[in-house]
Amino acid sequence: MNKKIKVLVSGAGGDVGQGVIKALNHSNLDLEIYTICIFEDSSFLHLNERSFIAPYASSEEYIGYLINLMNQLEIDIFFPTVDSEILKISQHKALLEAETNALIFVDTIDKVEICDDKLLTYKFLSENGFDTPKTMIPKTKEDIEAFIADAGTPFIVKKRWDNGAKHLHIFETIEDSLHFLGNEDFIFQQYLDAEEEEYTAGVYIGEDKEIKGVVLFNRELKGGSTYKARRILDENLETSLAKVAQKLDMKYVNIQARKIDNTLYIFEFNGRLSGSTAIVSQVLNAPEMAIRELILKEKVEKIKDRREFVAMRYYEEIYADIDQIEALKKRSEELMK
Repeated sequence: MNKKIKVLVSGAGGDVGQGVIKALNHSNLDLEIYTICIFEDSSFLHLNERSFIAPYASSEEYIGYLINLMNQLEIDIFFPTVDSEILKISQHKALLEAETNALIFVDTIDKVEICDDKLLTYKFLSENGFDTPKTMIPKTKEDIEAFIADAGTPFIVKKRWDNGAKHLHIFETIEDSLHFLGNEDFIFQQYLDAEEEEYTAGVYIGEDKEIKGVVLFNRELKGGSTYKARRILDENLETSLAKVAQKLDMKYVNIQARKIDNTLYIFEFNGRLSGSTAIVSQVLNAPEMAIRELILKEKVEKIKDRREFVAMRYYEEIYADIDQIEALKKRSEELMK
């Protein structure tokens, strides 16, 4: 391919979209990156003029908007990054690819649902023999008593479909949790008492179904997102994560876990590129690898990088004057005419 590869990234105001953009900027491929987000003051919309304000993913017009946008911009590959859009885009992936010339980097609906729903995540892991905290939805007080007898206290109650640390509660007694009884939007989960042993990992599977890389980090959290990360080199843990990823069989998966007695207990999947994508890309640049495989039809090799390093995040400002914001709004409106 001699022309620039045109890439679309959504969620330019969030850490996931920004991580993908940073990873793409690390690449030496000839890329032209376009970005969308729902707010005019989303920071990464103001890096250049290849940015547009998009409708909410929940709106009826969103899929049509994406088709129109990708056709007008002649997009080659789209990396969706916003949790609220992943399920919808997966449901409409065939339509999006049929109506445009773009490849959509999202997996099949059944796999996305396993990642999206923490109860399905638990069922997938437990049914396949992988270590995971005990999880359930109690229907009676006796169910909670049986759960505590098995899982112990404290225990966690959290929303099945949330990301980060939103709607997460830690309870010591049954009485504190009773108002969640019968609410199928929430799961009860075993508490893993290992705050300093929080891990995140990125795993990429090639088109040949071989694991191309597993990158594991011990991390510190701030607001539910990775704030500091230290790369961990542990072949046993990496092999365990590779087995989970191969069973799930997604092109790229982010796995979150806690370590107890040298065993990783997995509690969450992100069935998309994650907020740690930029950090992972120092070793395994998943967006670039996807472009090389899916667009350029290249074979990607297994990652052999064994460097240890620490990643430390910090805030940085992006400024836009009123004229820039008005120009963003104008080109976004003109695109839809």
